[in-house]
Amino acid sequence: MLGLAIHTSGPDLGLALSNFDGETRHQTWPLGRDLSTQLHRILMEFIAPYSWTDCSFLAVAQGPGGFTGTRIGVVTARTLAQQLKIPLFGVSSLAAAAQQAIDKSPAESSSNVAVEMQARREQLFTAIYNVTTNGLELVHPDQVLAAEAWEQVLTQYPQPVYRVVAGDDLAATVVQVLALAHGRWLRGDRPDWSSVMPYYGQHPVDL
Repeated sequence: MLGLAIHTSGPDLGLALSNFDGETRHQTWPLGRDLSTQLHRILMEFIAPYSWTDCSFLAVAQGPGGFTGTRIGVVTARTLAQQLKIPLFGVSSLAAAAQQAIDKSPAESSSNVAVEMQARREQLFTAIYNVTTNGLELVHPDQVLAAEAWEQVLTQYPQPVYRVVAGDDLAATVVQVLALAHGRWLRGDRPDWSSVMPYYGQHPVDL
């Protein structure tokens, strides 16, 4: 099998590909505003020597993050999954950041991981995940909060949390986007491409 993940919610493009049998590779590109013109060319070069028909599933970071970049990534992934007739997994950018922190410091993040990322107007994208044997369980939904409100949530949370601040290097978590999608695949999840929508902090936005 072959899985491909796309991350465009930050300032950079991140791609990851794996056959889950010894071959895994990933790369990031600082494309900025050139994302829309360069994405398809880079995808074609990155997937080689495989072909699109070798893919068993696709995964995409669905936000929160930059509006334009997130939208481009989700639209591209939806189009590919629809044409290839394969499952598409939408993964929260915050979940990927949480998983990256777990991978780096498993002992510190053994129970609950609280993730925050800068949003507009001095607000934060926030979420809390419980670390389970089946992966991450969302216990505080992705939402935008003022810094003071977020601190109150953490103060009142009934269990200790490992705090993670997601920065501008979101594309580097594309490996975790792929891993989280693969975990869902192994548990039998086969989401249709149409179920994946971009998330900008408040609610999904129709394409």
